[in-house]
Amino acid sequence: MSKPNPAELPGSMVVLGLLIERPGQTVAEVAESLDKRFSHSRFDPATAHNTLPQMARRGRQPPRARCIHRTSGRGHKAQDRYVPTDEGIKVYRAWMHAVPRESGPPALREALYGRIELCTLDDVPELIRIAREEALIARDMYSQASLTFKQHREDEREKEIDGDDLTDLDYLRMVRDVLLQVTPEYWGDRNRHMGEIRRLLEGIARKAGIPFAVPK
Repeated sequence: MSKPNPAELPGSMVVLGLLIERPGQTVAEVAESLDKRFSHSRFDPATAHNTLPQMARRGRQPPRARCIHRTSGRGHKAQDRYVPTDEGIKVYRAWMHAVPRESGPPALREALYGRIELCTLDDVPELIRIAREEALIARDMYSQASLTFKQHREDEREKEIDGDDLTDLDYLRMVRDVLLQVTPEYWGDRNRHMGEIRRLLEGIARKAGIPFAVPK
């Protein structure tokens, strides 16, 4: 396996991290956690099914996982159980603590950016449509994330714990809840960003006399 970029979130590191959290999980259990906890990342559904066996193979690098139980019969690989190896834990911790700037700034691979860079004038109406749809998606995601955070705050008020009684698990939960707080802002910014791209493209299209669809 190649060395992961610390500025990106590779599926292999997520799978390994989930396995380190709870060693001995089946492939199906890891896949379920990947889908539930990292739904926003939209990993391929087969990520865990492909990654765990690959991590357990011996190759140029030591295995990062080990299969401790193989289920007999074809089509039952999802019930195989794995644990992380010492090498796997070492690689995972190195990724967790790596500084993104060591490999340069994060890669900017927004699909719309690439389409704009490679487009012709004939493509402009479709680029306007894509920017509009991306803005609408971001708007919907903002609403959803805001509701999720609002519900989370209400739930937290109901089970508020005195500061002296907080445990390490409570603090860890608080760390992870940071994402709930900042996600609405992320989608709100993306909505405005895509809306601005649409506005600029529409202005160019009007000057150039390029017809484009206007939503009713």
